[in-house]
Amino acid sequence: MSELAVTESQKKALGVATGVALIIGAYFLKSYFLLIVFAAIVAFIFNPLYKWLLKRGRKPGTAASITFFTTLLAFIVPITLIIFVSIHQILSLVHSIGNAHYSANVSDLLKHGVDTVNRTLKSLHVPYTLTADTVTNGLSHALKTFGSSLLSNVTSSVSSFFTFFTLAIIYVYVLLSMLIKQDQLVKTFHALNPLGTDISRLYLKKTSAMAKAMIRGQFIIAFAQGLTDAALLYIAGLHGTFVFFLLLLTLLSIIPLGGGIVAIPIGVVMLLTGHIWQGLVIILGHIIIVTNIDNVLRPRLVPREARLDPALTLLSVFAGLKFFGFLGVIIGPILMILIVTTIQVYMSVYRKH
Repeated sequence: MSELAVTESQKKALGVATGVALIIGAYFLKSYFLLIVFAAIVAFIFNPLYKWLLKRGRKPGTAASITFFTTLLAFIVPITLIIFVSIHQILSLVHSIGNAHYSANVSDLLKHGVDTVNRTLKSLHVPYTLTADTVTNGLSHALKTFGSSLLSNVTSSVSSFFTFFTLAIIYVYVLLSMLIKQDQLVKTFHALNPLGTDISRLYLKKTSAMAKAMIRGQFIIAFAQGLTDAALLYIAGLHGTFVFFLLLLTLLSIIPLGGGIVAIPIGVVMLLTGHIWQGLVIILGHIIIVTNIDNVLRPRLVPREARLDPALTLLSVFAGLKFFGFLGVIIGPILMILIVTTIQVYMSVYRKH
């Protein structure tokens, strides 16, 4: 576009109009915010592959297409295999629980729990007696309700296939556009940021560092913690559920509270059912080994620019989960690092002037 001759008042008005346009655009596209963020995260992860293909002489469109199909293989194939193996192991676990050995332990534990509750109620002079049948019937009803809810969700998901298909098409276009036009997007961000190019670069540096920290660092740490917890459960005797627990505990380890919310209760149950050394292996192994994996790996995997106070990290992750769902694990800390960066820049400028 050719240079336009405008007055100072027109520049101010144009700046206000641009701000209003950006706000309206953000509101207009808010329904697709998470899809855009997910496409941006995937583009960020696979951008080195796209750059490598360009260096090998591929045209931008061809390089972007190859990168896209690589992302499909990288996500769909492993996830499909993990889901099938996990379902198989869950079914095996259900079958093994039906064996007499485990049934006896579960029955003893249930009886002990019922007796404890009844003694407590009696000491409080509450005229009610809990029975094992009441507990089992309640659990059965809860499982039926859960099953019905799950079936309803599956039916709803099938009926919304066309919506998913539409979102998939939009995702493909957004991903390809972000890969091909990434340089233009960065230049546009620099041009629109009223704080100047230097501060724009600082924001991009902080955002990139935090994205790398959460995608590379946090997920590698979570996998190492999930793998260790799953190995401890395997050593303790849960041989047929290794892949299932690896998947579950890795996902839980992404959240700062970690897989201990599953591993430690399993260890406690083993102690209560007479499996003393197995329970101690799980509990002590998680406390001594798993919790220290973060301390060992994080300094090596997380860039210094992306390090937040642990309390801010915890708050940003859970706030992100509340507002954005699973992607909030990444979005939350990125928003927090931008907030902290803004405060630091302001304080730096304020001290100078």
